[in-house]
Amino acid sequence: MKNKIEKNIVYGLIIILFLNLIMTGSAYYTLQQSLELRKWETHTQEVLLNLEETLSSFRETHSVLRAYILYRDKELIDSYFKNKRIVLEKIQELRNKTVDNPVEQKRLLNIESNLKEKFSYMEDILLIKKYKSFQDYVELYRSPNGFTLSEKIKFLLQEIKDEELRLLNIRKHNSKINMTISVTLLFSGIVLNLSFILLQNWLIYKESQRRLKTEEILEKSNQNLKLYSEQLERSNRDLEAFSYSVSHDLRSPIRGILGFSKILLEDHGAELREDSRRIVNIIIRNSENMGKLIDDLLEYSRLGRREPMFSVVNMKVLVEKVIEEVISYYPDMKAEISVAELPYANADTSLLKQLLFNLISNAFKYSQKRNS
Repeated sequence: MKNKIEKNIVYGLIIILFLNLIMTGSAYYTLQQSLELRKWETHTQEVLLNLEETLSSFRETHSVLRAYILYRDKELIDSYFKNKRIVLEKIQELRNKTVDNPVEQKRLLNIESNLKEKFSYMEDILLIKKYKSFQDYVELYRSPNGFTLSEKIKFLLQEIKDEELRLLNIRKHNSKINMTISVTLLFSGIVLNLSFILLQNWLIYKESQRRLKTEEILEKSNQNLKLYSEQLERSNRDLEAFSYSVSHDLRSPIRGILGFSKILLEDHGAELREDSRRIVNIIIRNSENMGKLIDDLLEYSRLGRREPMFSVVNMKVLVEKVIEEVISYYPDMKAEISVAELPYANADTSLLKQLLFNLISNAFKYSQKRNS
Protein backbone atom coordinates (compact mmCIF):
# COMPACT_ATOMS: atom_id res chain seq x y z
CA MET A 1 0.00 0.00 0.00
CA LYS A 2 2.79 2.36 0.94
CA ASN A 3 4.72 1.74 -2.26
CA LYS A 4 1.57 2.20 -4.34
CA ILE A 5 0.78 5.58 -2.76
CA GLU A 6 4.36 6.76 -3.10
CA LYS A 7 4.38 5.68 -6.75
CA ASN A 8 1.14 7.58 -7.36
CA ILE A 9 2.62 10.68 -5.75
CA VAL A 10 5.74 10.39 -7.89
CA TYR A 11 3.69 9.87 -11.06
CA GLY A 12 1.50 12.83 -10.14
CA LEU A 13 4.53 15.05 -9.62
CA ILE A 14 5.96 13.93 -12.97
CA ILE A 15 2.65 14.75 -14.71
CA ILE A 16 2.50 18.17 -13.01
CA LEU A 17 6.10 18.86 -14.01
CA PHE A 18 5.39 17.76 -17.58
CA LEU A 19 2.28 19.95 -17.80
CA ASN A 20 4.16 22.89 -16.32
CA LEU A 21 6.91 22.45 -18.87
CA ILE A 22 4.37 22.41 -21.71
CA MET A 23 2.49 25.42 -20.31
CA THR A 24 5.70 27.31 -19.62
CA GLY A 25 7.04 26.57 -23.09
CA SER A 26 3.79 27.59 -24.76
CA ALA A 27 3.46 30.72 -22.64
CA TYR A 28 7.08 31.61 -23.33
CA TYR A 29 6.55 31.14 -27.07
CA THR A 30 3.39 33.25 -27.16
CA LEU A 31 5.05 35.85 -24.94
CA GLN A 32 8.00 36.05 -27.31
CA GLN A 33 5.56 36.44 -30.20
CA SER A 34 3.73 39.18 -28.30
CA LEU A 35 7.01 40.95 -27.55
CA GLU A 36 7.98 40.69 -31.20
CA LEU A 37 4.62 42.10 -32.27
CA ARG A 38 4.92 44.83 -29.64
CA LYS A 39 8.33 45.69 -31.05
CA TRP A 40 6.85 45.95 -34.54
CA GLU A 41 3.98 48.06 -33.20
CA THR A 42 6.51 50.45 -31.72
CA HIS A 43 8.43 50.38 -34.99
CA THR A 44 5.27 51.22 -36.96
CA GLN A 45 4.42 54.07 -34.60
CA GLU A 46 7.94 55.43 -35.04
CA VAL A 47 7.51 55.27 -38.83
CA LEU A 48 4.16 57.08 -38.58
CA LEU A 49 5.70 59.75 -36.38
CA ASN A 50 8.54 60.10 -38.86
CA LEU A 51 6.03 60.49 -41.70
CA GLU A 52 4.19 63.22 -39.80
CA GLU A 53 7.45 65.05 -39.15
CA THR A 54 8.40 64.69 -42.83
CA LEU A 55 5.06 66.11 -44.00
CA SER A 56 5.28 68.89 -41.44
CA SER A 57 8.80 69.89 -42.53
CA PHE A 58 7.81 69.65 -46.21
CA ARG A 59 4.84 71.98 -45.63
CA GLU A 60 7.13 74.26 -43.65
CA THR A 61 9.40 74.71 -46.69
CA HIS A 62 6.39 76.04 -48.64
CA SER A 63 5.34 78.29 -45.77
CA VAL A 64 8.85 79.72 -45.49
CA LEU A 65 8.99 80.42 -49.22
CA ARG A 66 5.58 82.10 -49.15
CA ALA A 67 6.77 84.26 -46.27
CA TYR A 68 9.93 85.06 -48.21
CA ILE A 69 7.86 86.10 -51.22
CA LEU A 70 5.79 88.43 -49.04
CA TYR A 71 8.51 89.90 -46.82
CA ARG A 72 11.78 89.25 -48.69
CA ASP A 73 13.51 88.40 -45.39
CA LYS A 74 16.91 86.76 -46.00
CA GLU A 75 16.71 84.82 -42.70
CA LEU A 76 13.75 82.90 -44.10
CA ILE A 77 16.05 81.36 -46.70
CA ASP A 78 18.12 79.78 -43.89
CA SER A 79 14.92 78.40 -42.40
CA TYR A 80 14.01 76.93 -45.79
CA PHE A 81 17.32 75.07 -46.10
CA LYS A 82 17.01 73.84 -42.52
CA ASN A 83 13.58 72.33 -43.22
CA LYS A 84 14.83 70.90 -46.50
CA ARG A 85 17.65 69.12 -44.64
CA ILE A 86 15.18 67.77 -42.09
CA VAL A 87 12.92 66.42 -44.87
CA LEU A 88 15.79 64.60 -46.57
CA GLU A 89 17.06 63.20 -43.26
CA LYS A 90 13.59 61.94 -42.36
CA ILE A 91 13.24 60.27 -45.76
CA GLN A 92 16.56 58.50 -45.18
CA GLU A 93 15.40 57.39 -41.73
CA LEU A 94 12.21 56.05 -43.29
CA ARG A 95 14.24 54.06 -45.80
CA ASN A 96 16.30 52.57 -42.97
CA LYS A 97 13.21 51.67 -40.94
CA THR A 98 11.31 50.11 -43.86
CA VAL A 99 14.18 48.13 -45.34
CA ASP A 100 12.12 44.94 -44.86
CA ASN A 101 9.29 46.30 -47.05
CA PRO A 102 10.21 46.43 -50.78
CA VAL A 103 6.97 48.23 -51.75
CA GLU A 104 7.62 51.11 -49.36
CA GLN A 105 11.27 51.22 -50.40
CA LYS A 106 10.12 51.75 -53.97
CA ARG A 107 7.72 54.50 -52.89
CA LEU A 108 10.40 56.23 -50.83
CA LEU A 109 12.81 56.09 -53.76
CA ASN A 110 10.14 57.76 -55.91
CA ILE A 111 9.48 60.34 -53.17
CA GLU A 112 13.19 61.09 -52.87
CA SER A 113 13.45 61.63 -56.62
CA ASN A 114 10.42 63.94 -56.64
CA LEU A 115 11.73 65.85 -53.63
CA LYS A 116 15.05 66.52 -55.33
CA GLU A 117 13.20 67.75 -58.41
CA LYS A 118 10.86 69.85 -56.29
CA PHE A 119 13.64 71.42 -54.20
CA SER A 120 15.76 72.04 -57.28
CA TYR A 121 12.81 73.79 -58.93
CA MET A 122 12.11 75.89 -55.84
CA GLU A 123 15.72 76.92 -55.40
CA ASP A 124 16.59 77.53 -59.05
CA ILE A 125 13.46 79.47 -59.97
CA LEU A 126 11.95 80.93 -56.80
CA LEU A 127 15.15 81.87 -54.97
CA ILE A 128 17.60 82.66 -57.73
CA LYS A 129 15.40 84.47 -60.26
CA LYS A 130 13.83 87.73 -59.26
CA TYR A 131 10.20 88.22 -60.16
CA LYS A 132 8.62 91.58 -59.89
CA SER A 133 4.99 90.77 -59.16
CA PHE A 134 3.25 88.52 -56.64
CA GLN A 135 1.18 87.05 -59.49
CA ASP A 136 4.36 85.70 -61.08
CA TYR A 137 5.05 83.63 -57.96
CA VAL A 138 1.46 82.36 -57.83
CA GLU A 139 1.71 81.11 -61.41
CA LEU A 140 4.97 79.33 -60.62
CA TYR A 141 3.37 77.55 -57.63
CA ARG A 142 0.53 76.38 -59.82
CA SER A 143 2.79 75.16 -62.61
CA PRO A 144 3.31 71.32 -63.06
CA ASN A 145 6.72 71.58 -61.40
CA GLY A 146 5.15 73.37 -58.45
CA PHE A 147 1.70 72.27 -57.39
CA THR A 148 1.69 68.85 -59.11
CA LEU A 149 5.01 67.76 -57.62
CA SER A 150 3.92 68.77 -54.14
CA GLU A 151 0.66 66.87 -54.41
CA LYS A 152 2.44 63.83 -55.77
CA ILE A 153 4.90 63.81 -52.88
CA LYS A 154 2.08 64.22 -50.35
CA PHE A 155 0.13 61.43 -52.03
CA LEU A 156 3.08 59.03 -51.86
CA LEU A 157 3.71 59.88 -48.22
CA GLN A 158 0.02 59.34 -47.48
CA GLU A 159 0.18 55.92 -49.19
CA ILE A 160 3.06 54.92 -46.92
CA LYS A 161 1.15 56.22 -43.92
CA ASP A 162 -1.96 54.22 -44.90
CA GLU A 163 0.16 51.08 -45.33
CA GLU A 164 1.78 51.55 -41.93
CA LEU A 165 -1.62 52.09 -40.32
CA ARG A 166 -2.84 48.88 -41.95
CA LEU A 167 0.21 47.00 -40.63
CA LEU A 168 -0.29 48.56 -37.19
CA ASN A 169 -3.89 47.32 -37.03
CA ILE A 170 -2.84 43.81 -38.12
CA ARG A 171 -0.08 43.70 -35.52
CA LYS A 172 -2.38 44.95 -32.77
CA HIS A 173 -4.91 42.29 -33.71
CA ASN A 174 -2.25 39.54 -33.68
CA SER A 175 -0.92 40.85 -30.38
CA LYS A 176 -4.41 40.57 -28.85
CA ILE A 177 -4.76 37.01 -30.17
CA ASN A 178 -1.38 36.04 -28.69
CA MET A 179 -2.29 37.64 -25.39
CA THR A 180 -5.58 35.72 -25.36
CA ILE A 181 -3.74 32.46 -26.05
CA SER A 182 -1.22 33.23 -23.29
CA VAL A 183 -3.97 33.98 -20.76
CA THR A 184 -5.89 30.84 -21.79
CA LEU A 185 -2.79 28.66 -21.45
CA LEU A 186 -1.94 30.24 -18.13
CA PHE A 187 -5.46 29.77 -16.79
CA SER A 188 -5.59 26.17 -18.06
CA GLY A 189 -2.24 25.46 -16.44
CA ILE A 190 -3.41 26.91 -13.13
CA VAL A 191 -6.61 24.81 -13.21
CA LEU A 192 -4.74 21.60 -14.07
CA ASN A 193 -2.07 22.28 -11.47
CA LEU A 194 -4.68 22.95 -8.80
CA SER A 195 -6.50 19.74 -9.73
CA PHE A 196 -3.36 17.64 -9.47
CA ILE A 197 -2.27 19.42 -6.30
CA LEU A 198 -5.63 18.65 -4.68
CA LEU A 199 -5.32 15.02 -5.75
CA GLN A 200 -1.76 14.85 -4.45
CA ASN A 201 -2.79 16.44 -1.16
CA TRP A 202 -5.54 13.88 -0.74
CA LEU A 203 -3.07 11.05 -1.36
CA ILE A 204 -0.57 12.63 1.02
CA TYR A 205 -3.28 13.00 3.66
CA LYS A 206 -4.14 9.30 3.38
CA GLU A 207 -0.46 8.42 3.60
CA SER A 208 0.08 10.74 6.58
CA GLN A 209 -2.76 9.05 8.46
CA ARG A 210 -1.17 5.68 7.88
CA ARG A 211 2.23 6.97 8.96
CA LEU A 212 0.80 8.56 12.09
CA LYS A 213 -0.28 5.15 13.23
CA THR A 214 3.17 3.80 12.44
CA GLU A 215 4.78 6.69 14.32
CA GLU A 216 2.75 5.88 17.41
CA ILE A 217 4.17 2.37 17.36
CA LEU A 218 7.67 3.76 16.78
CA GLU A 219 7.20 6.23 19.63
CA LYS A 220 6.49 3.40 22.01
CA SER A 221 9.55 1.55 20.73
CA ASN A 222 11.66 4.68 21.15
CA GLN A 223 10.49 5.10 24.72
CA ASN A 224 11.51 1.53 25.47
CA LEU A 225 14.83 2.12 23.73
CA LYS A 226 15.37 5.30 25.73
CA LEU A 227 14.78 3.33 28.91
CA TYR A 228 17.32 0.72 27.87
CA SER A 229 19.77 3.49 26.89
CA GLU A 230 19.45 5.11 30.31
CA GLN A 231 20.05 1.76 31.98
CA LEU A 232 23.09 1.19 29.77
CA GLU A 233 24.40 4.67 30.53
CA ARG A 234 24.08 4.00 34.27
CA SER A 235 25.92 0.72 33.80
CA ASN A 236 28.67 2.52 31.88
CA ARG A 237 29.02 5.11 34.62
CA ASP A 238 29.21 2.36 37.23
CA LEU A 239 31.81 0.55 35.13
CA GLU A 240 33.82 3.74 34.73
CA ALA A 241 33.72 4.37 38.47
CA PHE A 242 34.79 0.78 39.04
CA SER A 243 37.68 1.21 36.57
CA TYR A 244 38.90 4.29 38.44
CA SER A 245 38.63 2.46 41.74
CA VAL A 246 40.48 -0.61 40.48
CA SER A 247 43.18 1.49 38.83
CA HIS A 248 43.70 3.39 42.07
CA ASP A 249 43.91 0.13 44.02
CA LEU A 250 46.41 -1.26 41.49
CA ARG A 251 48.59 1.85 41.43
CA SER A 252 49.42 1.73 45.13
CA PRO A 253 51.05 -1.77 45.20
CA ILE A 254 52.76 -1.18 41.84
CA ARG A 255 54.25 2.09 43.11
CA GLY A 256 55.38 0.25 46.26
CA ILE A 257 57.04 -2.52 44.24
CA LEU A 258 58.66 0.04 41.94
CA GLY A 259 59.89 2.19 44.82
CA PHE A 260 61.31 -0.69 46.89
CA SER A 261 62.96 -2.20 43.81
CA LYS A 262 64.72 1.08 43.04
CA ILE A 263 65.82 1.44 46.69
CA LEU A 264 67.13 -2.12 46.67
CA LEU A 265 69.06 -1.51 43.48
CA GLU A 266 70.46 1.85 44.62
CA ASP A 267 71.42 0.82 48.19
CA HIS A 268 72.42 -2.80 47.73
CA GLY A 269 73.06 -3.09 44.02
CA ALA A 270 76.76 -3.71 44.54
CA GLU A 271 76.07 -6.61 46.91
CA LEU A 272 73.67 -8.36 44.50
CA ARG A 273 74.82 -10.85 41.96
CA GLU A 274 74.49 -10.00 38.29
CA ASP A 275 71.52 -12.34 37.85
CA SER A 276 69.76 -10.74 40.83
CA ARG A 277 70.35 -7.24 39.49
CA ARG A 278 68.89 -8.32 36.14
CA ILE A 279 65.77 -9.63 37.86
CA VAL A 280 65.40 -6.39 39.87
CA ASN A 281 65.71 -4.37 36.64
CA ILE A 282 63.04 -6.54 35.07
CA ILE A 283 60.78 -5.88 38.09
CA ILE A 284 61.37 -2.12 37.78
CA ARG A 285 60.73 -2.10 34.03
CA ASN A 286 57.64 -4.27 34.31
CA SER A 287 56.28 -2.11 37.13
CA GLU A 288 56.74 0.99 34.99
CA ASN A 289 55.06 -0.78 32.07
CA MET A 290 52.20 -1.85 34.31
CA GLY A 291 51.74 1.76 35.47
CA LYS A 292 51.74 2.92 31.88
CA LEU A 293 49.27 0.16 31.01
CA ILE A 294 46.91 1.33 33.75
CA ASP A 295 47.18 4.90 32.43
CA ASP A 296 46.41 3.66 28.91
CA LEU A 297 43.42 1.68 30.15
CA LEU A 298 42.09 4.75 31.93
CA GLU A 299 42.66 6.75 28.78
CA TYR A 300 40.83 4.10 26.79
CA SER A 301 37.87 4.32 29.17
CA ARG A 302 37.67 8.05 28.45
CA LEU A 303 37.48 7.59 24.67
CA GLY A 304 33.72 7.88 24.80
CA ARG A 305 34.16 11.46 26.06
CA ARG A 306 36.99 12.71 23.83
CA GLU A 307 38.35 12.42 20.34
CA PRO A 308 41.51 10.32 19.71
CA MET A 309 44.75 12.34 19.65
CA PHE A 310 46.10 11.65 16.17
CA SER A 311 49.75 12.20 15.33
CA VAL A 312 52.35 10.87 12.90
CA VAL A 313 53.81 7.63 14.33
CA ASN A 314 57.06 5.91 13.33
CA MET A 315 55.72 2.36 13.18
CA LYS A 316 59.10 0.63 13.07
CA VAL A 317 60.40 2.41 16.19
CA LEU A 318 57.11 1.78 18.02
CA VAL A 319 57.10 -1.95 17.13
CA GLU A 320 60.73 -2.35 18.24
CA LYS A 321 59.95 -0.63 21.53
CA VAL A 322 56.92 -2.90 22.14
CA ILE A 323 58.98 -6.02 21.30
CA GLU A 324 61.62 -4.93 23.80
CA GLU A 325 58.97 -4.61 26.51
CA VAL A 326 57.37 -7.97 25.66
CA ILE A 327 60.74 -9.79 25.66
CA SER A 328 61.24 -8.75 29.28
CA TYR A 329 58.24 -10.92 30.19
CA TYR A 330 59.76 -13.95 28.47
CA PRO A 331 63.51 -13.90 29.32
CA ASP A 332 64.00 -17.63 28.71
CA MET A 333 62.32 -17.72 25.33
CA LYS A 334 64.70 -17.93 22.42
CA ALA A 335 62.87 -16.27 19.53
CA GLU A 336 64.16 -14.87 16.26
CA ILE A 337 62.45 -11.53 15.64
CA SER A 338 62.84 -9.33 12.56
CA VAL A 339 61.15 -5.99 11.90
CA ALA A 340 60.87 -4.88 8.28
CA GLU A 341 60.57 -1.30 7.10
CA LEU A 342 57.12 0.01 8.00
CA PRO A 343 55.35 3.14 6.74
CA TYR A 344 54.47 6.01 9.03
CA ALA A 345 50.92 6.05 10.38
CA ASN A 346 48.52 8.77 11.52
CA ALA A 347 47.10 7.36 14.76
CA ASP A 348 46.69 7.72 18.52
CA THR A 349 50.09 6.63 19.86
CA SER A 350 48.85 5.25 23.19
CA LEU A 351 46.05 3.18 21.70
CA LEU A 352 48.21 1.91 18.85
CA LYS A 353 50.96 0.91 21.27
CA GLN A 354 48.46 -0.99 23.43
CA LEU A 355 47.12 -2.75 20.34
CA LEU A 356 50.61 -3.79 19.21
CA PHE A 357 51.50 -4.87 22.75
CA ASN A 358 48.45 -7.15 22.91
CA LEU A 359 49.16 -8.67 19.48
CA ILE A 360 52.87 -9.26 20.05
CA SER A 361 52.46 -10.52 23.62
CA ASN A 362 49.84 -13.00 22.39
CA ALA A 363 52.26 -14.15 19.72
CA PHE A 364 54.98 -14.72 22.36
CA LYS A 365 52.53 -16.42 24.69
CA TYR A 366 51.22 -18.96 22.19
CA SER A 367 54.61 -19.48 20.55
CA GLN A 368 56.03 -20.37 23.98
CA LYS A 369 53.31 -22.99 24.53
CA ARG A 370 53.95 -24.50 21.11
CA ASN A 371 57.72 -24.70 21.72
CA SER A 372 57.21 -26.38 25.07
